[in-house]
Amino acid sequence: MGVTLSLLGPSVSYLEDRLDQSTSVIGVLFAVIAAANFIGAIAGGRAIASLGGHVTVHIGLVGFVVGTALLALGRDFATVAVGAAAIGASTGGVDAAVNTMVVWARPGRSGPSLNALHFMFGAGSLLAPLATDRAIAFSERLWPVIIVVSALAAVAMILVGRRPSPVAVPHDVDERPAASDRLVLVVAFFFLLYVGAEVGFSGWIHTYAEEVGFVGSLPAIATAVFWAAFALGRLIAIPVSSRVSPFRIVVVSAAMSIVGLVIMVVGRDWTGTVWIGSSLYGLAAAPQYPTMIALVDRHLSLSARATSWIVGAAAIGGLLVPLSIGPLIDSVGATSMPIVVGAVSAIAFGWVLVIERAVDRERATIGKSKLATA
Repeated sequence: MGVTLSLLGPSVSYLEDRLDQSTSVIGVLFAVIAAANFIGAIAGGRAIASLGGHVTVHIGLVGFVVGTALLALGRDFATVAVGAAAIGASTGGVDAAVNTMVVWARPGRSGPSLNALHFMFGAGSLLAPLATDRAIAFSERLWPVIIVVSALAAVAMILVGRRPSPVAVPHDVDERPAASDRLVLVVAFFFLLYVGAEVGFSGWIHTYAEEVGFVGSLPAIATAVFWAAFALGRLIAIPVSSRVSPFRIVVVSAAMSIVGLVIMVVGRDWTGTVWIGSSLYGLAAAPQYPTMIALVDRHLSLSARATSWIVGAAAIGGLLVPLSIGPLIDSVGATSMPIVVGAVSAIAFGWVLVIERAVDRERATIGKSKLATA
């Protein structure tokens, strides 16, 4: 999923030339992926309940290969858009399935496992710009990435197929109360903001690097540096999450991500800030998604439906923020990218405090209810 979902960003310039379209038009593909992601997440939540988590993942793996092939080989915008939609829908379904299954497999103590899961996404995302750059350099086309995605999908199918799907912990066994719809909505808004910022940055950092003067393979390397820092952040979070509270991890990392973006905005006249800012933002943004899920899972149980709505909200963020950045780069310039992402990240930072209070309030309300019943 990391490889497939991260292919579009490094391919923007290639697709502009191949399809003879502007940056803002190619930017619509980010919106296509995000819209399909939302639909896939909601459908994935239902598929987990009816078909099982691993069957849902297998369907998504096929979608990754088909979507990548259409994106890489399409000769017109419509075909490439269908490929983007297939990638988005598959991502939504798989994302909902794997996060739900990890939470079910490690109820109340999912932090390290979720960070390990999302570390693998970061590792795949790191591979994407490198594979894209080498594919274009080798063949002047994107078809070699189809081989990469197909090989990884085959391995994933074999690994997933060897084990039974995790199932939800029965309510009479799980001591944690179920998260209310209201709390799920509050948490989902954080994911809308966080993923909007992350996809906005990762999707446009390649174009941003080109706009500020990077040439040759340097934009791809800048993208890879971001994803390398991102993967490193999630790798570090695996042991840290077993010792530090999820709330503290999210607060610190959210604050650090804003610092990275401020560095890029303030030092926009020095290309060195691209390396510094993207590295710091990638490192800090990395733990926020899995750790926020772990924060809620620590106190309240999450159903497949709740997880699918969280992933769906994330998809909406991945639609709105990247879609707004493309026209701004065309009209205002490249510096608009870190400004927009920084603003969204600042709101997300404040919303973390809202979530902490909401979780505490819900636990207190449930506790009072249990005492009254007793």
